[in-house]
Amino acid sequence: MDASSPIDIPVVIIGGGGVGLTLSCFLSDEKVQHVLFEKHPTTSILPKAHYLNQRTLEIFRQHGLAAPIQENGCPLENMGRVEWRTSLGGDGPFDGRQLGSVSAAGGIPGTEQAAMYKRDSPSTASNLPLLRMEPVFKKIAEERNPGNIFFNTNVEDFEEVGDHVIVRVKMADGQIVHYRAQYVVCCDAGKLSTPKLGIKMEGVSGLVDFVSTHFKADFSKYWDDRTLITHFINPEGGSMAHLDCGALMQMGPTWGKHSEEWVLTFGFPVEDSKRFEQEALPPRIRQLLKLPDLEMEVLHISHWVLDRVVADKYRVGRVFIAGDAAHRRPPTTGLGLNTGIEDAANIAWKLGQVVNGKASAGLMDTYEAERRPVGIRNSDWAFFTFGNMQVLSAGVGLIPGQQEYNYQRFVNLFSDTDIGRASLAHIKRVIGTQNIEYSAHDIELGFSYPDGARVDDGTEGPTPDTSGQVYTPTTRPGHRLPHAWVEKDGKKLSTHDLIYTGDYDYMLITDEDGSKWVEAAKRISKLSNISVGAAQIRSRPHSRPEGLCLDIEDRWINLREVKNGGAILVRKDNFVAWRSATAAAEPEKTLRSALEVLLKQAPVANFHMNGYTNGEVEVEVPKVEEVNSVVADVVEVTSVA
Repeated sequence: MDASSPIDIPVVIIGGGGVGLTLSCFLSDEKVQHVLFEKHPTTSILPKAHYLNQRTLEIFRQHGLAAPIQENGCPLENMGRVEWRTSLGGDGPFDGRQLGSVSAAGGIPGTEQAAMYKRDSPSTASNLPLLRMEPVFKKIAEERNPGNIFFNTNVEDFEEVGDHVIVRVKMADGQIVHYRAQYVVCCDAGKLSTPKLGIKMEGVSGLVDFVSTHFKADFSKYWDDRTLITHFINPEGGSMAHLDCGALMQMGPTWGKHSEEWVLTFGFPVEDSKRFEQEALPPRIRQLLKLPDLEMEVLHISHWVLDRVVADKYRVGRVFIAGDAAHRRPPTTGLGLNTGIEDAANIAWKLGQVVNGKASAGLMDTYEAERRPVGIRNSDWAFFTFGNMQVLSAGVGLIPGQQEYNYQRFVNLFSDTDIGRASLAHIKRVIGTQNIEYSAHDIELGFSYPDGARVDDGTEGPTPDTSGQVYTPTTRPGHRLPHAWVEKDGKKLSTHDLIYTGDYDYMLITDEDGSKWVEAAKRISKLSNISVGAAQIRSRPHSRPEGLCLDIEDRWINLREVKNGGAILVRKDNFVAWRSATAAAEPEKTLRSALEVLLKQAPVANFHMNGYTNGEVEVEVPKVEEVNSVVADVVEVTSVA
């Protein structure tokens, strides 16, 4: 590749969808210079992904994206239920009947599930279609990295040459420009990256074609304000209720029954040529809903051929993949965009450490080690919940192509008889099994990193809930830091907020007996370029010293899983990196040893503002004998039980 005068940049992002744009926002927060290229002229014009789970909102909370998303997104009270109905309208004997429902995302107030969701996270889930979500991301990305977010710009090729990657870009005006990057992250759904890198997508492809009609209509007379999605099952449908009979969901921008926009999705076998008959979709929608006079304004019709595939590797040299380039799965459980945003958050803080000379390039090896198993897990769960949809229609007792039998089945189902009541109760129980999709709380929060940037302490993690419902918090290394509320100077903070109370690379959490840990963090921060904040959370019923914090719900003592004088080291992404169950005889030496493992000490290429250089810097945590008594700023968070 001819690149005689390349532009030097630490990181190039290929792809400006939801994952690429959020990665840009995160890298800006990490003070990593970068440029983003997106081949399309605008953000998405399709609703596509819409559900944002609690873990994603936690990430957004840390990076200043949560507020604009929640301001525009669906309120929790309008997305707390998913139901199955025979139709919306109609005057037949079983039209407009509800067959069953499940709660979603902890959104039904007063329930045990709602309390669990509220207890386990500082953030609530949200719902916002991609066509309104991506402009929010793009605006923030441009504000944080002005002049470096390029749309209508096509990356034609890239090639790794020694210790950098040359990226060939065709700009919007047709000019060819070359960039020389330390690292490239491909968020392009695999369009360029997968074939270029020789990556294989492992799994099954071409499962079904989901054909979605995005349209405007008024359903205010028929829609329950609490419902996000309605699936339809009726005698005219076949055995796969969620495919043949369709699913309708609100898309805003007003939420609840007054939503102006909607999406209705039908499933077609990929070999069925009828999936391309777009003119047949509006009449079919009216027939399905039993609303023959429904006024519709069709906005877009789109196809999504479902796969369950995961890349065999997430990295080739200095080029990484994230989002749909790395994993694609059915939409059930909403694990697509959410998993991609988690990818972006994971690689962003690591690039920040490496590019800024705080960790060796070896830290980048942990990206695939951590994220690929999660990609497999989430893809498998989505495939599992997708398959369970077939159980629902089997529970109703529909037989494909047997409309006369299916009609009689529904007559019996709603009859005032013992078998009718028994059948309907059974269907409700079967529908209840789809909580594995709509309230997969442990799937969303309970994933962990058995390998990667963490120091194993030899303990066993909690046993995952087989239904994916119940999340068990733990401070075991490789797991998400448990959430608990604390108060400092009158301000309510989550334990997740502690690392962002200063410009820290790591946060050390201890208690009132952990003063020596605090001093160790101070000295290491003073004599190295690694900034370790410290937070002391008091667990004894003593008076609160001035300037320290209060554990306002008395939960942390039961969540910390370390004894008095122990310590927990937290990464920038709020995952536990290391912990000491008890006080250490030599806390500074112990902490330094943990950091050395995490930082993968080795020479690391450093990027300078005046251009790319092959110069090496040593990432080194100061040794105990080299440390003098120094004073450094530290955030001390103390609680009173």
